[in-house]
Parts: sequence; structure tokens; C-alpha cells
Amino acid sequence: HDWLRKKGGKIVYSTGGKFSAEIGERARERLRDYVRADMAIQIDARQFQDKQSSLAKDDIKSDDSHVLALAQASGARLLYTDDADLMDDFKDKRFIDNPRGRVYKYRTHAKTFLTRSTCKRVTAGD
Repeated sequence: HDWLRKKGGKIVYSTGGKFSAEIGERARERLRDYVRADMAIQIDARQFQDKQSSLAKDDIKSDDSHVLALAQASGARLLYTDDADLMDDFKDKRFIDNPRGRVYKYRTHAKTFLTRSTCKRVTAGD
């Protein structure tokens, strides 16, 4: 939360496609509040449907092609998750590269990962 409020961080998310089944109404409302406060960017699922379809055909470990496709489309390279298969996929150069994906899992990661050099600025038009 400090990263969002004090350092200008942004959450990149989508509520389309598989995301709509995974996100509850309470989380959806909180994300809308973050958008209004300029702390989040919603990416329309149509912007990354083609990427998701091609990933579904690739050799990914997780069942989260939608998350990988969102990262590819938005440029987001930091993921907060505890899903081991998704972590492997997100850090795989074949899927997330230039720069490579990094996974924020523990509170201790904040000092290393939540910096301008790690978190590329993403805008709604990107």
C-alpha cells in the first residue's frame, strides 16, 4: 500500500474473460477506487485475447494464460502471487521478457522489488 500511495505504483488488472470469474465484487470495487485514485489501470481483456490464445497453445505450467497475457499486453513485470506454477511461468523468458518477470511473494521483497528500476511505468494507452 505504501508503494501505491507514496511511490506512485500502479496495479494493472482486467475484469474481462477469466478474470471476471476470479475476482469478487468487493475486490472489484476496491480496484475501481484505486483507478479513481490513480493507483490502478484497468486493461480491457480484448486488448490481450490474441496473446492469451497463443499462450494457451504454448507449454505453460499454470492455468493462468490470462495473467501472462495481461503482463505481456500491459508491460507489467512484477506479479504478486503464491501460485508456484504461475511463478515459474511468469519468470520464464519465453513468456515474460525485456525485462524479465519478477514475483513478489514475501514482505521482504518490498525493498528489492518495489522500486522505479523494477517497476516500469505503465499507462492506460500502452
